[in-house]
Amino acid sequence: MNMFFLNEDNINLAFDIRKQVFINEQNVPEEIEIDGSDKYAKNMILTINNKPIGTGRLIVIDDKMYIGRVAILKEYRKKGYATHLINFLLNAAKNMGYNEVFIHAQSYAKDFYEKLGFKKFGEEFLEANIPHINMKIKF
Repeated sequence: MNMFFLNEDNINLAFDIRKQVFINEQNVPEEIEIDGSDKYAKNMILTINNKPIGTGRLIVIDDKMYIGRVAILKEYRKKGYATHLINFLLNAAKNMGYNEVFIHAQSYAKDFYEKLGFKKFGEEFLEANIPHINMKIKF
């Protein structure tokens, strides 16, 4: 298993996973998913035997650090890879000087994020027609 940040030369590795998960599986419109924010974000990829299987990004919005676009290919879910991916992103945020990280988590994944130390706040809301909850972690 390897994880590393992408650059504009290999950003399509992340887009390919996001298209499979969000656009094909969850029916998120492409214009919402590929939102133009990637030029400001730090996108990462998780590989197994050099095969890209997961992605996520860090992005600063209003001086707050957010994790977003977390996706694991279907056949690799429930195997612990998402935990490694989130921990990689959290460590990167810490190394960048942030002591708090936010996420708009899909509501079904709330328990997963709580196990990692995130706390929910606010009311559930729809994003791309999918129920989400605001969550944050402090370290």
